[in-house]
Amino acid sequence: MNKKTMDRMLAATEQQAANIRKKSCFQQVGSEFNIEYQVAVELTSARAAAKLSQSQVAALMGTTQSVVSRIEKGNNVSIETLARYASACGRQLVIHLA
Repeated sequence: MNKKTMDRMLAATEQQAANIRKKSCFQQVGSEFNIEYQVAVELTSARAAAKLSQSQVAALMGTTQSVVSRIEKGNNVSIETLARYASACGRQLVIHLA
């Protein structure tokens, strides 16, 4: 691909991204993603602090390692599942509204 074509593609991509950021739903989706990401980071940190593998957490929760992996990736999970994960890591789930 020549430089001119690459520059046009880059400009089109940047314009598309700018248009998406202008949409009213962009902030909401970003906020929801940030919450899921923060929860995933906290869960993974709790597991690491407890010195447990995903398989060990899964056994304590009565589920499979692949389910624990999905939880840690920030997939949409129930509060009950989050509480079970926290308990398996020797923690307690606490939710705060700000």
